[in-house]
Amino acid sequence: MTRRITRAVVAAGGAGSKMDPITRILPKEMLPAGRKPILEHLVLELRDAGIDSVLFVISSRKPQIPAYFGSGAEYGMDFSYRVQDDGAGPGAPVLAAETWTQAEPFVLAFGDNLIRPAPDGEAPLLRLVRNEAARCSVLTRLVPADKIPPHETLLAAATPPPEGPGPHAVTIGREHLDLADARWVYACAARWILGPFAFEALRACPPRPNGELYLIDAIQRWIQAGASVTAHPLLTAEMRFNCDNWRTYEDAVATLRT
Repeated sequence: MTRRITRAVVAAGGAGSKMDPITRILPKEMLPAGRKPILEHLVLELRDAGIDSVLFVISSRKPQIPAYFGSGAEYGMDFSYRVQDDGAGPGAPVLAAETWTQAEPFVLAFGDNLIRPAPDGEAPLLRLVRNEAARCSVLTRLVPADKIPPHETLLAAATPPPEGPGPHAVTIGREHLDLADARWVYACAARWILGPFAFEALRACPPRPNGELYLIDAIQRWIQAGASVTAHPLLTAEMRFNCDNWRTYEDAVATLRT
């Protein structure tokens, strides 16, 4: 039986230091893009993918988020909030959500990332949710290894892009983790489907020297131990914007005007 995924965890606790000083008074996730806050685009994306319960993991410096979104009733959804101020890195919001997920698979989305579907096309997240059969899957961008944009989280080496225009999925195993000679790489596109395994993987993963815990480190260790991840590359006409810096945010605003 196909699982129906109805829960999402939204990580929205980052300080937004690359966009200082505006983020001292307004969270980066609440900056406007196309007449809506960035985070509202994500909420609508989740709703359209069949998600009806969302946990926002935020910092205490972001009261604007619950003030704006409230209980979720306006969207026909149920919203919860969890405050996390320890600055423990991008893996920490996942651990904070363990009890809330009730041991069910869930979407993990990063609240400062916008994804624009292809014109008249199916939303990438909806495609990810509908095709989920693996224990772990992720939207990715396929990028040349010698032209990796800043602020990207790299998952694995990739094969050259297929000639056909349609969506496809790729299984990532330990043989794909070595990027040394890769001509193409998969960069994570801020939308995951995870299950209970993720909590154990994160607890088993050592933090980086700065003390922060990274989801990508835990996932790559999990793959190295013999597991696999299903990557769903974005199509050429689909666009992802990591709005944690001014340049990408301005690109997103300009694109949403068209």
